[in-house]
Amino acid sequence: MNCFKELTGRASELKLCFYCSNSLPASSQEHIFNASWAGSHQTGQLICNECNQSFSRVDKAFLIYTSAIMNAWSFKGKRHQSIPIISRLEGNYLIEAGAKLRLKEPLIETETQPNGQIKSKISFNSRGEAKRWLKGHAESYLGKVLSQEEQDEIIRQAKLRSEDAQPQKASANLNLQEQYRSAAHTILKCLGFFIPDLVCHEQTKEVREFARYDRGDWQLFAVEAEQHFSLADQPVSLLGVHHNSVEIYWCSYLRMVIGVVTILNRVKRAVVIAKDYSGPDRILYVCEDTHGSGKPPSAFQAEINSQDFSLLIIRIQYFASQTRINHVFQSELSGLTTIYYPIDALTAKLIKTIEEVNQISVQVDENIVEKYREAFLDLFTNLGKVLGKSIDLDKVLSKMSDYGFETLTHRFAGRKCSDKEFEFSVVKFLKNVLNEFE
Repeated sequence: MNCFKELTGRASELKLCFYCSNSLPASSQEHIFNASWAGSHQTGQLICNECNQSFSRVDKAFLIYTSAIMNAWSFKGKRHQSIPIISRLEGNYLIEAGAKLRLKEPLIETETQPNGQIKSKISFNSRGEAKRWLKGHAESYLGKVLSQEEQDEIIRQAKLRSEDAQPQKASANLNLQEQYRSAAHTILKCLGFFIPDLVCHEQTKEVREFARYDRGDWQLFAVEAEQHFSLADQPVSLLGVHHNSVEIYWCSYLRMVIGVVTILNRVKRAVVIAKDYSGPDRILYVCEDTHGSGKPPSAFQAEINSQDFSLLIIRIQYFASQTRINHVFQSELSGLTTIYYPIDALTAKLIKTIEEVNQISVQVDENIVEKYREAFLDLFTNLGKVLGKSIDLDKVLSKMSDYGFETLTHRFAGRKCSDKEFEFSVVKFLKNVLNEFE
């Protein structure tokens, strides 16, 4: 990459809303990355109040994804009162923070005994719930009055019926028109924040009218971008999904400007921002964390040698058929809920454990590294439960040794657990071992 440089925000240069040309600044504040994605920075320098208000419905298009991600990682967006709870599930459970399955109501299961008698097993989330059920519903359901001894036995056996993350079946009517309008809107805001003269260019008029006024079919703007190298995928840290980003590619060989928005490091949408492009090849990368700091996003711009650019995006194609559309978006949703969702919850649990370990001693020593080892083994044990497979912990230990886990104490002795090189080594080590077990 040539001419790699950090950019500063220039949104104050916009005097008119880039959608409708109303005067700026606006009295209301617009998020760069949506609040429902846990975006935190707001500005009145990009779009007017009326245009801002028009996106309130559009911005909800990704909630089915973001609620699941925030639930698994146990964090909430700025406009959430609490960590999202997933309640629209078939069956007996809802999902509380941290992907914990919890009964929607007492679960009553019946079993016919060999002697023909029917035995009822009643499961509760807590003893308090059992007491309330006995007081208000037991007699009508069982058709008899329970003795005090029988009630005491039910309460005694009642315990928290909360289970760890499990793959969830998911299906939904996805509004792809609104999703791509929301994605285009976010990409345009990032462009306006850092390169305001380009967001108002005639070449972006078509996508601006699509995002703001719903003019045009989403398939005219939506593409599949197969990225060989993505800046959004490069940060190596323990932040997990706690950031949103946009990459904008000015690509002369495609004669297009393509924007790719990545939501919470899990959901990607690629949008055609402009056509008939013939200028230099470059990338704008914009990233904002989700820790509620309110700090503006950071951005880097890089100019690329034309002959190397095709190595970054190796394939761009429109969605040619309804079959392809169904496959891509249903597979994405299924992957999120059956693969990422439970693994995210377990990864978040691992990170929390590591943070607690680091509070015991701020410096790397043999005791700290041993507790890391226990946390990693616990992760693999739980992964086995989620995936329904038996994971050989001796093999895990062997692979840990192969990747030099035992050397951590010697290499980083006396250094802080927050040391970036130490964090990098731990994350790289964990990824390597996970890759061994697919």
